[in-house]
Amino acid sequence: MREVDYWLWLSSLAGLGPVKARRLLEVYGHPQVIYHLPEEKLKQQGLLTPKNIEEILGREKRERIDKITDLMLKKDIKLITFLDKSYPEKLKHIYDPPVALYYRGSFALSEFSVAVVGSRRTTNYGSITAKKLSYELALRGVQIVSGMARGIDSIAHEGCLDAGGKTVAVLGCGPDYIYPPENARLYEGILGAGGLILSEYPPGTPPMQYNFPARNRIISGISSGVLIVEAAQRSGSLITAALALEQGREVFAVPGNIDCAYSRGTNSLIREGAKIVLGVEDILEEFDYREEKATVTGNGDTAGRRAGNTASGAGHKLYFGLSTGEIRVIKTIQKGIHHIDEIIQHSNISISEINNILFMLEMKGVVAQMPGKFFELCP
Repeated sequence: MREVDYWLWLSSLAGLGPVKARRLLEVYGHPQVIYHLPEEKLKQQGLLTPKNIEEILGREKRERIDKITDLMLKKDIKLITFLDKSYPEKLKHIYDPPVALYYRGSFALSEFSVAVVGSRRTTNYGSITAKKLSYELALRGVQIVSGMARGIDSIAHEGCLDAGGKTVAVLGCGPDYIYPPENARLYEGILGAGGLILSEYPPGTPPMQYNFPARNRIISGISSGVLIVEAAQRSGSLITAALALEQGREVFAVPGNIDCAYSRGTNSLIREGAKIVLGVEDILEEFDYREEKATVTGNGDTAGRRAGNTASGAGHKLYFGLSTGEIRVIKTIQKGIHHIDEIIQHSNISISEINNILFMLEMKGVVAQMPGKFFELCP
């Protein structure tokens, strides 16, 4: 057997659970050792139930590995184990991290990401707000994480994609399943944009109801903070919020109509101490890089100077303090488009708006106008 086969086997032991699997790894160091343990040794630890031991010793384990391997090859699915250097550092330190992660797409998790989750059934207000906040966060370089469920989750992914971002979908089934099935286009859109489909469940694992609460710990575990946009009083997204608090993550909530059932969960979170979100700045200001950006210049125009540093390519800084239209213009100029007519065409902003936006960016020291109505980013 190959080394990876032992990891495939260990991660496919559904009855074992991540906590016991980790404990066994701590004791024995590698799945290969666990695979070859006799029954007497497995009983000695006092950790495993008779059913756990029966599953570990089961004769069908070789067949299970072959099936997973075939599906991974057919669907271009890859594996990252807990001992790999590329295993997400944030996730490694939660109480019950998965021993392995299966994925499709580009395994590029941002240092700063925000999980955006909410009800599967949503109001028009919730849909618009989730799309707007996800879009504006993605414009500022924030990676959006969600669960690709119906409602707010799907809308959050779409908002990120609309802004040109790379979003992460954490599934409650194998990464080869598209669930719900109507999200086939979204699933392919995430992959096509260089995003990530992620799961702790091996390919071939169907979407089972009890898988989804467990996957929520991964959504919050790989994120810097969790934003709840809309949630009923008994919503699965409130589980994510509770897990985020246990993991030491920031929790944010969008306020809603006090008479709306889908706002009762978020309003309760705010009453209990979650930070109220009225715009993306309410999220961005909570994180460490705020300090770095707030001390760039002494001329009082910190927002403009921060954007100028971002536009000229310094690190992964955000477009903090600028409007969506201003950010769109900066991104258009970054692509090498400098004449005002071309900026209008490529940014899809009207002539009346573009003049005001360019004027404001000049005042903030972000862009400079050159002869002939050409615009350059300030150094």
